Parts: sequence; structure tokens; C-alpha cells
Amino acid sequence: MRKFPIGISDFKEVIQENYYYVDKSLFIEEIINSSGKSILIPRPRRFGKTINMSMLKVFFDITEKNEWLFDGLKIKESDTWVQQGKHPVIFLTFKDIKEMTFEESVEKITELVKEYIKTCDLNFIKSKIDKNDQDYIDKFLNGKISKVELSLFLKYFSHILEKVYGNKVVLLIDEYDSCIIKAWSEGYHNEMVSFMRNFLSGGFKDNAALHKGVITGILRVAKESIFSGLNNLKVYSVLNNFASDKFGITENEVKQILIDIGEEDNFEEVKYWYNGYNFGKSQVYNPWSVINYADDVESGPQPYWVNTSANELIEVLLTNANADLEKKLTGLIDGQVMVSEIEETTIFKDLDEGHEKTVLGLLLFNGYLTAVNRNQKDDGFFEYGLKIPNREVQMVYSQMLERLLNKATNVNSSEILTALLEQDADAFEYYLSQYLMNAFSYHDVSPKSFPERVYHAFVLGLMAHLSNRFIVKSNPETGLGRADLLIYPKDTNDPRGWILEFKAKKPYQKQTLEEMAKEAMQQIHDSKYITTLQELNKTEIMLVGAAFDGKEVGCVIEKF
Repeated sequence: MRKFPIGISDFKEVIQENYYYVDKSLFIEEIINSSGKSILIPRPRRFGKTINMSMLKVFFDITEKNEWLFDGLKIKESDTWVQQGKHPVIFLTFKDIKEMTFEESVEKITELVKEYIKTCDLNFIKSKIDKNDQDYIDKFLNGKISKVELSLFLKYFSHILEKVYGNKVVLLIDEYDSCIIKAWSEGYHNEMVSFMRNFLSGGFKDNAALHKGVITGILRVAKESIFSGLNNLKVYSVLNNFASDKFGITENEVKQILIDIGEEDNFEEVKYWYNGYNFGKSQVYNPWSVINYADDVESGPQPYWVNTSANELIEVLLTNANADLEKKLTGLIDGQVMVSEIEETTIFKDLDEGHEKTVLGLLLFNGYLTAVNRNQKDDGFFEYGLKIPNREVQMVYSQMLERLLNKATNVNSSEILTALLEQDADAFEYYLSQYLMNAFSYHDVSPKSFPERVYHAFVLGLMAHLSNRFIVKSNPETGLGRADLLIYPKDTNDPRGWILEFKAKKPYQKQTLEEMAKEAMQQIHDSKYITTLQELNKTEIMLVGAAFDGKEVGCVIEKF
């Protein structure tokens, strides 16, 4: 049995060392046949972007004899095979550009370009170019290149390569947005976007030396930020059919892997954990997780993809989300489908402000949600049905909740849950107020996000801890509206049920917490939220109206 290429994203190394390879070579055909001269392909991390880009590199590369690497692969049967080995290639991956400052990032990019130049046949190249071009190359090698000269590299060097080899150049930029995402989190986003706009535009906009250009990343950063004026850019996101089965592993490919390792009986378990991503017309599995599972079947399914992620980004997004979006997101935990518009381009200012369509777009393109359907509204815009794709991704939310809930020192979530499940009204109000006093510091959260964060942590915490024995629904339709939280046992003989409605006090409101809690209770009655529980024959029902103001809480509780 061949080894699995864990952590290896170099196509040439995978083939040379005889690692297990799922044939995605027809990706080359799709790139060649695309009407776009420049192509942007956003996909989640660890879904095969870098290995596909390195495959494009060795396919087009005019400087090496690489045709043998494709023996037995589907691309050799394609009419596009005639382009193999016909073009010089510039291939840069930005996946490791994650520096703390803009200056350090520019220095790292300079070093990245320098290392690429050193892989070229410099003696041959210098024999074909004039002194000005030689001086430009030497500036990189001697560490004397300016930021402006660096930003012009793609355009300048592609013209050099065209002159040397007599053919137009293929430009491959992998994980272009890695440095931009880091810049956003570290506070130098504007400088990084300005630099990358110049760097990419030089190579992909009005470049007469360009044959084909491919850019990959996670996000489709707004054109006005990065790709200003790049009118020939074709964007193929996870919502498009282009190359829909070339990133990720299809169900038939997963079945073949399991057959090859003698574990075909475990297919349903693998499907439960790692399936569920809808990319255009294709449903695919997480490739990173599947090959890690296949490499160590004895350990059983593990959250391989989750454990390689910096999930702090998700916490930030959910913490900054407005109350309405939080209610929708919490419903995903128990398998609900959220229907919403999404913003396909990422505008970081909107992320900071918690705009719903932008946050959902980022979660979708990062692989934390998947689109299960699409409907066009009367205004021409599309709505998508969004859900958590699989068990592994669901664990992201659970792990995040554990971190939030475990901040409490004197009171933990189990005491709140015990009081709630025992329908002990006095104990529930007491432990909830104590939890708020101890769980979060005023220094941890802003007054703007505090009520939403408390609500989010509490509600999803309930879901995380109760989901084995209870149905926990956030924002479900019931009666004449949507309750904040509806809980009832999976055991149909258990007569208990709970309805909780939350209010967060705004600075301008003059009501007391008790008045707001009574208002929440009145909403439960007026909107007949109890209808669903009554239809399920629940006869021991606890109603909770809760109002938050900072670390203070007021509750009104009724039982019948």
C-alpha cells in the first residue's frame, strides 16, 4: 500500500515518491479551456489548492522535462496535453506570509521572490537579457530591492522570461490572501492591501507577457480593494460549477480509498465526519481529514481539519455578530438550515461591524458552512440555505463554547443547567447571575458585544451539554413567531419542556431589568410560543424571561 502524502503539497514530490494520489489532473484542462485569462479560485484551507497549483507549474514549465510525471493520469488523454512544457512559469505561494507587522511581511515577500529567482537558470537567463534586466535580478539577490521595485516583480520578470524563452508566461499565485487576513488581525490591513494591489495588478492587469494566470486563496477580497481594474479576472468560488470536483475528494474517490486500504465497511462513519461540502454541482469530502483518517484508521475518526485551524477568527466573528445573526447561527448547532443572502466578496470593514451577509460569506468560503440550495428572490438577489457540513466542523463550535463557558471561576455551567432541568426557578436565577459575575471580565469584552456574547455562550453551551438527551432549538418557529430557545426531552414520555426569551438592555432604554424580563415573558404568552410544547404533550413547562445589562440579570419565571 502506498503512503499517504500527509503534509506534502508538492505534486512532483507526491508522484516521484509514489505517494497515494487522487487524480485531479483534468483541473489543467479546465484552466486551459476557461475563457478567463486570469482566474481566481477561492477554496477552504487544506482542500488541495497548493498541490493543484504545483501540478499546473510542472505541467506548463518549459524549463524541465516533466511529461513522465503525468503517466497514467487523465490529462494525457486530453486535447490540451499539447500545451505541456510550453511556457515559462512564475509560481509563488504566500501561505507562510503571516508576519506581525507590514515591514516584516514585505521583507518575507522579498525573500520569497529571491528564493524563486534562485531556482531559475540564471546563467542562461542572463545570457539572453540586457544589463538593465541583469541589474534588476541582482538587486534581489543582493538584498537591495526597494518596495516599489518589489511590487513590480510579476510584470517585470514575466517580460524577462518571455524574452528569454520566446513564449508567454503562466503566473501562479497561491494563497494570495494569507498575508491580507493576517494584516487584518494585526492592524496593518490598509498597507498590505495597497501593496498587494500593486503587486498583483502588475502581473495580471494589461500584462502583454501573460499567457494564463491563476490565483488561489480562501477569500474573494473585494475588487475595489485588491483587483481594481482587473476586468479580465474570472472568479470561480465554491458556488460555481468550474472545477467543482477538483478541490476536495468526491464520494466515489473516498470509496476507492477505503477499498484500497481494506476499510470499505467504515464508509458511513467517514461520510458522517468528513462529507457535506457542496462546491457547485459537486459534493465533496474534506481531503485533509480523509487522508489522515486513511493513514491511521486504528485511531478512528478525528477532527483533523479542525485541529489545524486558528479558530480564533470564528470566535471574533461570532462575538461581534449582532443579536439577530447570533440567533440564526445558534440554530445551526442542532442541524437547522439557515436561509440568508451572503456577500461573496469580503470587505473587512463589514466583518469588523458584524454585517450578516459578510460574516456568513466568510464562514461559507472558509468551510465552516456549506450551501445546500439557492433561490432567486424577486429583487434578483440569491438566498442560500446554509448549514454546518459535518460532525468535524460542528466540533469547532463546541470547542469554542467550551473555552467561553470555562471562564467561570465560582460557578460553572453545570449548576445553571441542573437548576434549569430541575425547573428550580430560584436556583436558576441565582446561578445565572453568579455565572455572569464570574465568567467574563469587563476587560475581556466591549459593552457593545457583551450581551450578545453572554447570550451566545449561554445558549450554545446549553446545546453543547444537552444535545445527547434533549432537543434544543434556537430561534425556532412556534406559535405566532420565533422563540429564542425551545428545549424538550428526546424521551417522549418525559413531560418537561422549557421556553426561554432573552432581552439585552440598550444604553438609551430606561426600563428596569425586571420590567424588561416581564416584557420577555409577555412576548412568550402573546406569541403563543408554548404551542409546540403543548402539541408534544408536554405538561410540566418552565417559561423564562431574562434581561441582561452588563453583568446584571433579571428573570421572570413561570411554571405550569
